[in-house]
Amino acid sequence: MQPESLSLEAAGIGLPKVLIIDDSEPTAKALAEILRRSKYAPAVAHRGSEGINLARAAQAAEGGAFDAAVVDIHLPDLSGLVVSQKLREILGPDTPIIVLSGDTSMTTLNSLPHVGATYFFSKPVNAAQLLARLKEWIGEGEARG
Repeated sequence: MQPESLSLEAAGIGLPKVLIIDDSEPTAKALAEILRRSKYAPAVAHRGSEGINLARAAQAAEGGAFDAAVVDIHLPDLSGLVVSQKLREILGPDTPIIVLSGDTSMTTLNSLPHVGATYFFSKPVNAAQLLARLKEWIGEGEARG
């Protein structure tokens, strides 16, 4: 499966860009729709390596860096913890990285700060809480000038 195109998703140029990395197509699609309706520009990848490549490409493009990332822990090719660590290297220290998982074990939760995760949501995700966090960290979904 190909990741959704950045150029298609970023049709709302100037909108805050959010990278979603989740291997569950229904989950990724639902998250993207929630973000789109709240005036964010989502880009979706279903594998960790695709998400890392999208982040690198966006970072290299003028004004294309992601404003936040939402990462599932259990991905088919890489651990979401490894993906989060790579994204932290690419996106820098200030970009929020939100980790999603049904795994709420202490081992998982204790590892989050070490990989640069900003916040953790257990699945199923409460959309209102996710949007509130994004608004707090990167502002409301509105065109940026």
